[in-house]
Amino acid sequence: MRAAPRRAFAVAALLLAPAVHVAPVLPDPYPGAARAYLLAIDDEPRWAHAASRRLPPASLIKLLTALVLLEDRALPGRTVPVTQAAAATAPTRAGLRAGDALSGEHALAAMLVHSANDACRALVAQAAPSAAAFAARLNARAAALGMRDSHFVDACGYDADGQYSTASDLLRLARAAAAQPLIARYAAQQRLEFRTRGGRRYTLANTNQLLGRLPGAVGLKTGYTANARQCLIALAERNGRRVWLVMLGGDRRWWLAHRMISDAFDDDAVESR
Repeated sequence: MRAAPRRAFAVAALLLAPAVHVAPVLPDPYPGAARAYLLAIDDEPRWAHAASRRLPPASLIKLLTALVLLEDRALPGRTVPVTQAAAATAPTRAGLRAGDALSGEHALAAMLVHSANDACRALVAQAAPSAAAFAARLNARAAALGMRDSHFVDACGYDADGQYSTASDLLRLARAAAAQPLIARYAAQQRLEFRTRGGRRYTLANTNQLLGRLPGAVGLKTGYTANARQCLIALAERNGRRVWLVMLGGDRRWWLAHRMISDAFDDDAVESR
């Protein structure tokens, strides 16, 4: 299915403005692609479905967790111990072992590349006295980003009562995360190798299956829980243009995201002639 032709939407600025209260009406050429989605080319929202609907974000929240963690500029070089609770965290995991330790940068990379929940738990345990205290920092940062329809409880993305976001808010988060060099670097990395302080070696693959398969794909994050279903924040760059795609509650994210992003670039190229 080819995408609908581009239109000039006066409401586009409303979607990106700090105060978002009324969702603009955008074309939906991919009905049924996900419970909610939003695709934008550069700064212009192009296609959407239920972009202001509050839904569980799963591990997409890890981008916000990374932004909060990197408020501590010393984090990359800091040693992060692996607690028993972190090592016992349910998959997806890197397989870290209790009592070991790794650099903050490697823990952050494992969280971003492989969506490793054990690395995420280890980082949060060092950064805050409790999960609730860290959640307060998440919500403060989200508010600063203008994410007015989001609330976060679990920093690693597990389903939790009162945890939700929207495709519109997550696009704001995606832009902020992509502007952070360390996050952008690891979001685009297909494979990660590192050693813990104890010498244990890990090799992890990126959970983003668009990398290396979709021309121009450079990130950003995947997510999944039984409740949230398949979630994705994707970013691709071609010929100086950026296509952003946020999907929440999908079932065929890789095939559909590849198709939607490719159609967006094709449609943009036709209209720019």
